[in-house]
Amino acid sequence: MRNLLIFLGISVVGYFIIIIHNSDNFIPNSSQLYYNGNILTMEDNVESPEAVYIENGIIKAIGDKHTIEKKVKQNTTPIDLKGKTLMPGFIDPHTHPVASAFLYGMIDLSGFKHDSKEAVWSHLEKSISQYKPNEWILCKGFDQVLVDGLDPPNINYLDSIAPNNPIFIASLPMHSYWANTLAFQAAGISKHSPNPSESSFYEKDYEGNLTGYISEQEAFKPFKESMILALGNDMLKENCVKVLDAYAQNGNTTITAMGITTDDPNIIRLYNHLSSERSSFLNKLLSQVGLLPKRKPSVRHFVFIRNDASELLPLSINNGDDFFKIVGVKFWYDGSPYTGSMYIDDPYLESDLTIDKLHFPHSHSGVALLDKDEFSALISSYDSHGWQIATHAQGDMAIQEILDIFQEADLEMGKDSRHRLEHCLLLEESSIQKMEKLNIHPSFHINHLYYYGEALAENIIGEKRAAEILPVGTAEDHSLRYSLHADQPMFASNPLSLIHTAVNRKTRDGKLIGPHNKVTVESALKAMTIYSAWQIKMDDKIGSIEVGKYADFVILEKNPLEVLEDKIKYIQVIETIVNGNTIFKLDTE
Repeated sequence: MRNLLIFLGISVVGYFIIIIHNSDNFIPNSSQLYYNGNILTMEDNVESPEAVYIENGIIKAIGDKHTIEKKVKQNTTPIDLKGKTLMPGFIDPHTHPVASAFLYGMIDLSGFKHDSKEAVWSHLEKSISQYKPNEWILCKGFDQVLVDGLDPPNINYLDSIAPNNPIFIASLPMHSYWANTLAFQAAGISKHSPNPSESSFYEKDYEGNLTGYISEQEAFKPFKESMILALGNDMLKENCVKVLDAYAQNGNTTITAMGITTDDPNIIRLYNHLSSERSSFLNKLLSQVGLLPKRKPSVRHFVFIRNDASELLPLSINNGDDFFKIVGVKFWYDGSPYTGSMYIDDPYLESDLTIDKLHFPHSHSGVALLDKDEFSALISSYDSHGWQIATHAQGDMAIQEILDIFQEADLEMGKDSRHRLEHCLLLEESSIQKMEKLNIHPSFHINHLYYYGEALAENIIGEKRAAEILPVGTAEDHSLRYSLHADQPMFASNPLSLIHTAVNRKTRDGKLIGPHNKVTVESALKAMTIYSAWQIKMDDKIGSIEVGKYADFVILEKNPLEVLEDKIKYIQVIETIVNGNTIFKLDTE
């Protein structure tokens, strides 16, 4: 009897091991033939083919339909595009999925939703009534640039509208925050708490009392930790899945978490589980008992770790797989033009917005956030171990200093490192020429132009400098392989919107800015596909429709190369496909 029980026990355990081992395997075992549509390969000097044939998630043949049909397997599924456009899936080269999940469902105070300061505060005060006492009230998108006349909230006002709740407000760029007394108490911060640094602090009035303002990331950390505890892991896990689904809905097949907003290895485990080709046995077991979400086909996910969370780096660059991988390290050399932390050569304009609303000091130019010698030593070390280096750089002075540091650092010459500069608002041609020599390539935060072009020109940096912002065309002229990004959650990760702005270079109010830096639709499409793939060293596997590459596609309602240029952003995403698996399909019924 005892032997029988042991045998049954072993059998049950073995059964569950087999079930877990074989679960969540999304490598397709099928073949499809796409035809009767516009097929954009993103390959140079390649005419649009009639058909594309894939087997088990890999592109096997491209060409005329009649020839390919002779080679296909039996039971191949024919997919009639019915005149729609098939192209490589979009690649978001710079996004923040953790921050997006954290902000998901918060009260939206942004200028995208509200056109006046009265509307912002009215919406907030009405929303507060929906919360129970002691429940955190979390808000996002506060924007003094987009909403005319909007003043930052004082701690006394926030206490008066939410006397029984901790309330926290994040600015749209997520460099500035505001909170009430209960939120400061929950975070363990008082007027006696030391500031983390000169650039990251808790503002105090002339009597030494907290005003409610919180500057930059280090000062934000205690609040983030308190809010995560209040939200709970289950909600955050659900939000992570919803955010990945939203990337797919916009046609993204790959995302790059640029300085992933965590120092928690469990967050890395979560995303590894959700995106990797095969989840580990332990992760599958954790999923079975509800500690990790159920897996489904999702976007590929490549990660740059924050430099201040370097303990999350694996032992080697040879980690992960083609679906999830940690590839590099992210630094911040300066900040945002809307907080005065962008580091520039000539001072900011002194306007009502910068002086009275945003409280920039007089004759202010920003400062570097990193010590040059320390930064040089770190990039030399990371480069020697094969890690890619991405550096946040908005201002012209920040960019100049970074390039000088790279030039003087002890880096191996001729190595295909593919280091990057992120955002590049004020990127001068002399710096572009130096980037060309150093093999450093830009990712442009292009929708600064669309949403903030007027404010930059009229109130922040002036017309002359604004005319030269985000020089995508000049970068292309110097053969830099550039990408475009939305920096979600600042702006939604909508590739067609980014392409639209790069091609048209108009603000949302129709102001034309820097027309000499326009690019063609084809070039902008490459920036969101093959160039973005190149920047993460995946251009041999994704980013174009080529035999041997993964079947990562997006199907669009219309052909971006054929619609009017001012209609590009209105094109609808019909379906998103990763490795032959559909991860989003528009409900047309």
